[in-house]
Amino acid sequence: MNDVALIYFNRKIKFKELFDKIHKTAASLKELGIRKGDVVTLQVLNMPQVVELFYAISYIGAVANLIYASASWKETNEILHRTESKMYITVDFLWTKQQCAVEGTNVKHILLLGTGEEADGLTKTIIKIKSNAIKNDRCMSWKKFLEIGKEMPDEINESELPVAMVYTGGTTGKSKAVVLANRSMNALVYQYAYTYASLQRGETFLNTLPPFIAFGIVVTLHMPLCLGIRNALVTDPVPENAGKYFCKYQPDYYVNGSAGIDSIMNHKKIKKMNLEFVKVLASGGETLPHAFEEKVNKFLREHKAGTILSIGYGMTEVAATAVTSTPEVHKMGTVGIPLPGTIVKIVEPDTMKELSYEQDGEICFCTSTMMLGYYKDEEETDNIIRCHADGKRWIHSGDIGHISEDGFLTVSGRIKRMIVTWGENAYHKVFPRLIEELFAELEGINAVTVVGRKTTDVFHELIAFVVLDETYGEEEMLKVLKKTAEEKLDTWEQPVEYRFMERLPKTAIGKVDYRKLETMV
Repeated sequence: MNDVALIYFNRKIKFKELFDKIHKTAASLKELGIRKGDVVTLQVLNMPQVVELFYAISYIGAVANLIYASASWKETNEILHRTESKMYITVDFLWTKQQCAVEGTNVKHILLLGTGEEADGLTKTIIKIKSNAIKNDRCMSWKKFLEIGKEMPDEINESELPVAMVYTGGTTGKSKAVVLANRSMNALVYQYAYTYASLQRGETFLNTLPPFIAFGIVVTLHMPLCLGIRNALVTDPVPENAGKYFCKYQPDYYVNGSAGIDSIMNHKKIKKMNLEFVKVLASGGETLPHAFEEKVNKFLREHKAGTILSIGYGMTEVAATAVTSTPEVHKMGTVGIPLPGTIVKIVEPDTMKELSYEQDGEICFCTSTMMLGYYKDEEETDNIIRCHADGKRWIHSGDIGHISEDGFLTVSGRIKRMIVTWGENAYHKVFPRLIEELFAELEGINAVTVVGRKTTDVFHELIAFVVLDETYGEEEMLKVLKKTAEEKLDTWEQPVEYRFMERLPKTAIGKVDYRKLETMV
C-alpha cells in the first residue's frame, strides 16, 4: 500500500492514497445519483483525477464513456445524446469549446478538472496562473465534488458488466463505440503478466497515451497499476514531445507509436544517454516498416539497452492487443505471436474457410478480451463477431495477413486498403503496405503512404504520398523512387504519381489518415 502508484509532474501518489480517493470519488458519484448501468462521459487526459474517477465509476457498476479530447462540441453533443449520459466530465480548458455540447441532453452534472489540481505545489501554482478556463454555475470543481460524498456505495463486481466505452479510430469508416467488460480489461492484464516476465512491481511505466483510446486505458494505465507498477502520467499526448518525457522519467517500460519512438531517438540528451534502464520499448497501432524496426534496434544497441523493440498488434474490439513480440520471442517483419489465451486464425475473406500456413487471408481472433459489442449497434456487431463451425465466436479484424509454421503473424494490410488495379489485360489486388515498405527502406525517405485513385468504378491507379528527410531534394528523390518502382515492382504496382508533403495527415489516435489522402486524389 505504501508503493508509489502514480507520478504526476513532481508529485508521487501512493496506492493507499489512490484507493482512499477512489472511495471518496465513488461516494460522491453515489450522492449525485449515479447508479449501476448509468453512462458517465469523460473527455479528459492523463490525470490522477481521471484514474480515480475511472475506478470509482467501475466500483459502482456505471460505465465510463471515454471520448476523444479533440472531438468538436457537435460530436460531443451527439455522443451525449446517444449514450443518454447523466454526467459529463472534462478538463477545464476544454470546456471553453464544449459548453454547447451539453445543451438538450440528459446531462445533470458537469465536472471540470484542472490539470494542476493534483500536481505538486509549485506546478499547481504555475498552471493556475496560466489557466483562463471559462466556468459557470452549472459546473462543479473537483474540490467541491469530493466534498459532497456522504456514504460509501456497495461494490458491484461482475465479470460481464460493461465498464468502459472507447471509440475505434475511424480510419476506414465512421468511429464506433466499443463496449468493454470487466472481463475484457482484466483478461488482458493476465495475458501481459504471463507474456512479459520483465514486468516487476515498483518499477516505472511511462504513460503518454491518452485514456480515450483502448491501448491507453487498458495497456498503459490499467495493466501497470494492476501489477503494482508506478504509472508516470503525462497530460501531453503529442508524439513529437515523447522524447522530453522519456528523458525526464527514464522509464523501465514505454509504449508508443512510431512517431513517439522517433522523438526519443532524435532527442539531443537521449542521444548521449546510456539506456541500460530500458526493459521494454514497444510500438504498435500501425504497420511498422522493416527499416524502422532495424533503425530502432540499432539505436538501442548503440545506447547499451539490453532489449530490442517489441511490436504489438490488435484492435479496440479486443481491448487493444491480441498479438505481440517480446525481446525473447521475436521475428523481424512480424508482429509476434498470440497472447496467452488468444487464438488467431486466417480465413478466406468474406467466408469462414480457414487457410493454411503462409496463406494470406483475413485475420480472426478468439479471445477472452473480446468486446461485448458496439454500443446500440447490433448490425455492426454481428458483422464483426461471427460464430464459426467450431462453435466459437470470432472477431473478423478486416486485416489481411498470414501465419508462419512457427506461429508468427505477419500483417499485410487492411482489406479495405486492398487496391484493385488493371495491367497486362488482367486485374490485380495490390496491398499498399508492400509498396510502402519498399520505398521506406530508401535513404532519404521519412514516411510514405500509397492510396488509390479511381480510373473506373472498379479499378484504380496508385498515388504515393512521400515525406522526405533532409538527405535529398524532391527532384532527386523522384528519380530514385521511379527507378526503384521500375526495377522492383510490376507495372500494375507502380505509382503513377508521387506527391511530396511535409507530414502525413493523422487521425485523432495518431494513425495515418488514409481517407483524407484519398479525398486529396
